[in-house]
Amino acid sequence: MVSRSPPRRRVRSTMACGGGTGEEWPSLPADLLLAVFALLPSDADRVRFRAVCARWAAAAAAWRPRPWLVGSRTDRSGQGAAMSSFWLSQAGGLVPFAAAVPPGLEYLSSSHGYLALSDPSAAPKAITLLNPATGRRVPLPPIAFFKRWHDVATVVLSADPAAGAAWAALAAGFPTNCLAYYSSAAGAWTPLRFSAAGYAGVEHHGGRFYVAFKNRICVLHEPGCGAPPAVIPLEHADPDADGRSDDEDVPGDGRRVAVDTHLVECDGDLLHVSVRDEAEYSSDDDVAVDGGSSTVVNKRVVELHRVELVGDGAVRLVPVEGLGWHALFLGRNRAFALSKAEFPACRVNCVYLLDRQGHPDGVVRVLDMDSQWARREETIYPDDGRRGSPSAGWARRGWFFPSY
Repeated sequence: MVSRSPPRRRVRSTMACGGGTGEEWPSLPADLLLAVFALLPSDADRVRFRAVCARWAAAAAAWRPRPWLVGSRTDRSGQGAAMSSFWLSQAGGLVPFAAAVPPGLEYLSSSHGYLALSDPSAAPKAITLLNPATGRRVPLPPIAFFKRWHDVATVVLSADPAAGAAWAALAAGFPTNCLAYYSSAAGAWTPLRFSAAGYAGVEHHGGRFYVAFKNRICVLHEPGCGAPPAVIPLEHADPDADGRSDDEDVPGDGRRVAVDTHLVECDGDLLHVSVRDEAEYSSDDDVAVDGGSSTVVNKRVVELHRVELVGDGAVRLVPVEGLGWHALFLGRNRAFALSKAEFPACRVNCVYLLDRQGHPDGVVRVLDMDSQWARREETIYPDDGRRGSPSAGWARRGWFFPSY
């Protein structure tokens, strides 16, 4: 008599959300799911984790990724764009890593978890939005009314294009002879009249785009009904602000000159951030320039003002002494603010300023807003192995905060 083994019992998998009974993977505590998510070795794994179910995605949303410093450089002919990318580590340094960016594309800007990239050999310039964490690409049409030499410097989105709702983008170049407005509904760029002699700061705040250059602040008015938007200058409610010089003399040893202007949304407020170059005389600074018998030192000073709308078409700039529990990340083509809750390793009340923009040996200066006048700062060198190379073209670098 042949003995038969009992039939195997079919076990239903409980890995998928909503399936099975009893102890299921989706019922794991959120803090445990978040701990697992933080240990995943790659962005691709993190994207798969979030796709499992809504509960896993909600747990992953609580994870605060590290800011990236990304950039690209070309050869002297403007060809052969090569990307470089760094993590801002928990120790406060810059750790190189390979971001998932297609070769041959040039970094322009970043917004809402997307890198704005372009082909440096193409004219007119066509922009591709890329989420390097998810791999999602959003191709945009060329900005035909920008001249070839008119490089796109900043692209700011109103929302995540993956959200499904209508969204818009505002692009600015250098020098800023005009702005370019893109509507996902129309699928085309519209030229807007605006000019500035340098890099203009752009931000989307409270459902509207704002543009600033030095002390001038404008808002983008979208009338609807198919009418094109317009850039409306805002008058200063403070009578002293209109007459104040952008490159005013200040008491002391030097002269303060505006270098960059940024608009940044921080803790629900819109901040006007001015980076100024103050010339001083010293003998021990790493950016000193020999000026004969003495040494001229170019010191970066950051000034903060809160933008307050006053009535219809007016604005007031209110001085802000510090950032509290936030840190600012400033690059010529994009700026954003992070709180210590979003990134525990960032130094609060500090500015991570990209300096020597466009130079192959650019650096990051960490300025302490409590004591920037006392020159307490730290310099971080993002070394991609090509520092000081005579064949390397100017580098475009900027901060990026990924979205999973």
